[in-house]
Amino acid sequence: MRRIVRISISAVTFLFFACSSFASGSFIENLSKIRNSKGYIFKINYQTKDEWTDGLMFKLFCVFDKGAELSFTSTGHNNVKKGWHKTEIRVPRVYRDRYGYIKDYRVEMYQKGLLVSLKSL
Repeated sequence: MRRIVRISISAVTFLFFACSSFASGSFIENLSKIRNSKGYIFKINYQTKDEWTDGLMFKLFCVFDKGAELSFTSTGHNNVKKGWHKTEIRVPRVYRDRYGYIKDYRVEMYQKGLLVSLKSL
């Protein structure tokens, strides 16, 4: 039951923000996770459609094996020219040692403080 509620809330949230992402001109196209000896690297490919974009920030939400739910934030991106771009968020190994492996994750893209796009596992 809890999973059904979580899925339906996620679906409604996704539809709402998917519609708003087209209006904003910035969106996340692809998300990948790489596990290495130093921890995790989350690679994010995104597109901006405005000539210049300011105030972009990415927030990563992770659910770990041992039940912990943590978030990690990227640095701010300003003066981003129109087109395709890449960024990454690193999660150090100490989190894996303490909380276990990441079993679920999602990335949200904010532009000037407003959520404009999200991508999940």
